[in-house]
Parts: sequence; C-alpha cells; structure tokens
Amino acid sequence: MDAMFVTRASSFLLLSVGVFAAEYRPLDEGATLSSLVLTVDGPRVSLAAEKRAGGRFAVHWVRGARYLLQEGTGPAREFKHPVSGAAVLPSLGGWASLLPLAEAERVTVLGHVYQRVGEKDVALPVAAETVFLQPDILVGPAYNRRQKDETRRYDTSEYEYVRMVESDYKLMAEAGVSCVHADTEQAEWAERLGLFYWGPASLPYPEMLYRPQYLGPVIFLDEPAVGTRDHVLRPRMVKDPAYRKAVTPQVAFEAFREHFAASEARNTSALMKMLKARKDVNLGSLSIAQENLYSWETMEAAAGYELTQKAAAFVWEPAGRIGTWRTVPELNMSFGTRFPLAPNVLPSLIFGFLRGAARVTGKEWGISIYGAVERADAPYWLTRAYDDGATRFYFWDNYQLACVPFGEVLSHARHLRAHAKAHPRVAPAPRASLAIVIPAGYNYGHVHQGKGLLWGLTELHRERKNQFGVTYGEVMTAALLEMEKAMREGVRFDVLWDLPALSTAGYERVVRIDEKARGVARRDGGPAIEVKLMSGPNGWYTGRAWSEADLYYTTGADAAGVYRNARFYWELYGPAEEDMRIIPPGETVRFQLDKPGKYRLRVAGADRDGRSTVVWRDLQKD
Repeated sequence: MDAMFVTRASSFLLLSVGVFAAEYRPLDEGATLSSLVLTVDGPRVSLAAEKRAGGRFAVHWVRGARYLLQEGTGPAREFKHPVSGAAVLPSLGGWASLLPLAEAERVTVLGHVYQRVGEKDVALPVAAETVFLQPDILVGPAYNRRQKDETRRYDTSEYEYVRMVESDYKLMAEAGVSCVHADTEQAEWAERLGLFYWGPASLPYPEMLYRPQYLGPVIFLDEPAVGTRDHVLRPRMVKDPAYRKAVTPQVAFEAFREHFAASEARNTSALMKMLKARKDVNLGSLSIAQENLYSWETMEAAAGYELTQKAAAFVWEPAGRIGTWRTVPELNMSFGTRFPLAPNVLPSLIFGFLRGAARVTGKEWGISIYGAVERADAPYWLTRAYDDGATRFYFWDNYQLACVPFGEVLSHARHLRAHAKAHPRVAPAPRASLAIVIPAGYNYGHVHQGKGLLWGLTELHRERKNQFGVTYGEVMTAALLEMEKAMREGVRFDVLWDLPALSTAGYERVVRIDEKARGVARRDGGPAIEVKLMSGPNGWYTGRAWSEADLYYTTGADAAGVYRNARFYWELYGPAEEDMRIIPPGETVRFQLDKPGKYRLRVAGADRDGRSTVVWRDLQKD
C-alpha cells in the first residue's frame, strides 16, 4: 500500500483512526498538482499531492501539536521547538492558499481549483525524523559570503569576500547560528543542517512554501527611515533651500510614512515576483504577501510605527561608531543628563523603544551587531537583548568598518547560545511598568545618536524651535531625564511615539512628553572648562579647550583600533537657523566661518561621573 495514501471504499467507512477524507483532481490542465488527497480529522489536516511535473509531497498539521512534511520518497520530518516542544510551521504566509482546513466539493490549493472525485485517506507517518527549530532565537550573518582575510580593519578600506562553502555552514551551525542567507546549493546544506535560510535559491515548487526552514527570497526591509532621510529629505533640501527652513520632525515623519509604504509593498511582493519569473511555476490565482519580513532599521524610535504596519519584527541597527564610551558622554554633553559610563545605559535607552513597540503591537524585535560597535559592548548587548525578550540577533558582515568578520560572528553566536542554554525561555520576559511617550517624529537620530540630530539631519538640530517655541533639544531632554530617573530608581520602562495605534493601556504608569515640554539640562557641578579662540584670515579660527577634570569622550576606534580620548565636543551654529556643523572633536580644532552672519560656537565636556559643562562663544563674520 502507498505510504502516503490509504484507499477507502466508501465515505462512510470508518478507519482505525476515525478519518474521513477525499481525493481531488484539477479543473484546469495547467494546475501545479495532478491530484491531491485531503484529510480533515478534528485538529488534524493532512494533504498529499502528486505534482504534474513529477514528484510528490505530503504535509500534516495537527493544530496546536504537530507539523510534518514529507518530500518525494524521503523521510517524513517533524518540526519542533526544542524547549517547548511546540510545532514549528512555515512563516511565509498564505496558509489558507496552501492547506484547506475543511473538506468541500471544490477546494482551491496553490491558486488552482480542484474538484472532489472520490474517497482516499492520508495517513500520518508511522515514523518521522525530528528537526528542532527555534524561531524565537534567529541568529546569523547578513549574507552568504565571508572575508578572505578576517583581520580586523579599522580604517575605511574594504575586505575581500569569498562565497561560503559547506564547511562554513557547518561551522556556523556548530556555533549556534540558526538563520543564514543561501543560494541554491547552500540552501541544501542549510536544510540538512537544520538551519533557517533565505535568499534567491531555486527550490522545489511548491514544497518550498511548506518548508518551515525556508523564510523567503528576502527577509528584511533595509533601513526605511534612513532611506527617507537619504533619498527623500536630503535631495529635496539640496534642490529647495526653503525646504531646509520648513522641515520639521512632523514633515520628516510624513515623508517616512510614504517611503515605508513603498518599501513594504516592494518587499512583501518579492516572493511572488520571484515565482512569476520561473518557467516551471504556474501560480494561477495564488497571491502571497510575505508575512515574516522584519525591518532592519537604525532609528529605533520608528519601531512603534513600523510594527503597526505589516512588518513582523523590528531589528535595530547600531549605526556608526556607537558605544558606551562615545554615545553616553555625547548624551550627557548634549542634553545635560548624568548617565554613568556603564554598559547598561544604551541598551536601556534603545531597547525601550523596541520592547515597547513589540509589546503594544504583539510583534517581535531584535538587534544586530556591526563592526564599529564598541567591542566591549557587543557581547552584553546580545545577552541583554535576549533577557529582554528579543528574538532576532544578526551580524552585518560586509562594508568596511560596518563588517563583523566571520570568526567574530561565530564567537558572538557561541556566546549567545551558551547564555540561552543556561537561561532557557520558559516564560515571557518581564514587562515594563512605565511607558514614556514622546511626540511622533522625535528620535535619537542616526549615526550621531547622542548628538540630538532628529532624523540624522543637521537641519533638525537641538537648538531649533518647534511650533511652540520650544527647542527640539528641550523636548528630548525632558524625555531623557525621565528615562534617567527611571533607571536610577530601578524602574523598567518602554518608550513609544505618541500615535493613535500605540495603546498604553497595559502600563501601570504613563509619562507623556509633548512638544511644550522644556527639559532643563543639569549642568550644576560640571567640570571647569576654558576655551580660547584665535582668528585667522578668511574666517578661519583655531580653538583650544582644556580642563583639569577627568573628561572622557571618544569617537570610536582609530585606524589602529585604539580608542582615543578626544575630551571635548565642538559644534558651530549659524548663520541661518537651520545651519549647524559638527567640528571634529579634540582639545585643538580648526573651523571656518564660510558665510557672512552671526554664529554660535558650542564646546562641551563631560567627566566620567556624567557631569557636563557647556561653553558658548558668539562669533561674527562681516
């Protein structure tokens, strides 16, 4: 007797397992399947099919309990979570188009209509191989190539890359990597190794849609907020000087919404576009909008909006040379906070946006590690994110300073796997009791996360005023002081944009920061700083700052991989309201007043206890 089918003589015949089932044939000659058998028995749904092009497959779903897939004459495989034992199902979406949940005279499967022609039954496999998958801990590099020479590069030179071979995939699987990019050959290795995989692989159709390990041709939207800045806002400001004056956080937010919608539509349709291009696939009426995509994004504040849309998750990207010893002093110098130089500060400030967005939308979040992240921070960020409930952990593996070399990817994966093994998830992560709500469109910025440039634009600098005459810096200071207070008091907090779709009903306490909030920087007890300026021809100045206090501020590793103490942070405002420049930091700097008008020079420093001082100087070019 066929292993996939049990033939029955009558629709009233009760088999030993009490199953009633039916056989179906296609109504059109171009249908993918030449025949299928559907069994529905309470929570169990089984489908076995013969492909018109040859081959067969069978899928079994016992709702709430089991999921099995058998391809051709290969063994049946059951997909389980190793900790909970729960069934792991495909995450692409379109489930109703793949597996009918009830018997009927006609059913639509894979975009084609099938007519009931008789009685047959699909039996559950007697034996099956078990594939353990953890969709709640996806770990992996961005792509399917590695560095030929893994020696760390701290300058702006580029690595040479080579395609990964099977032994590389084995190393990743052994280290705890669970999600990989793959071409057609690499996908076979990933499948055998029990890894989730994604990419342009040409896989057997339609079996690929039923594979829990296959995540699709793409899995992320690439920086839609940053794309808004770089491809919408900045080009328009170059063409239209009046727009530089008119841009506000709200204007940027509206542009972002439009750009995000286009990016989401493009990526959710990538699966169908890929299948339509294949000559061996007849989609019929099949249309699947991919449901497992996440947004890989730098601006963490945008998580709240993005997760109200179709994205299944939000993965934060640490842009630039971010880290405790750079970004925390920047925050203190920019906003007058007094955050300690401690590794828990940045995760608290950043993950608050991610946790909050995932909580109120019922979706997921994660983080990525980039090469320019302070090396001491990366391991802690991974385990802290895991403890806070993150489900995705990725590593950018290309492009100069951004690249995390292959060996470091393996090291980070081992570190996270050991932590997860020692602390298995048997309950949800603790929830925040406090929600801090800020105006939509306000954020930490992009590469300069501690400098207060909303949307990463110098035109939206801290000193510019909103419609209520309050500076953007004062609004963000009010929010950051609330976060600092919560951290000092040991209160877990989330941060959300003030959007109608983001409800705060589940929080014990809510603090709302609106655009009228005037946060007052704490500068009392700050270090004494002296500044001397020497003018030269053509508007050039040399500035020198010094202090006897123990100031610390680094801009990240230099070309030799060493973190240098720049001590002072310099900014120049003017002559127009929207004009602002960041002067390369240090004790001695040079800068030029390039246009006539009034300028304001700002020099700041912060000691290791978080106390900061700001010195202003007014300048004029006639």
